[in-house]
Amino acid sequence: MSDAERAELLAKGWRPVEVWVPDWDSPAFERRMREDSEAINRVDSRSGELDRLAEEVDDLWIDPAP
Repeated sequence: MSDAERAELLAKGWRPVEVWVPDWDSPAFERRMREDSEAINRVDSRSGELDRLAEEVDDLWIDPAP
């Protein structure tokens, strides 16, 4: 972004913000996601809650007829 574009946006009342997102290539992030997924699977295998939820929202993924 050029200085002129930045100045124009600031003049219009916009402000810059910094957004942090996960680094999907990071081994630490991959490890954390694997651990979290395994924990969710362990809990769900006992409760069946994810299966129930998936069945409940299944029809939301079907595109309506044109």
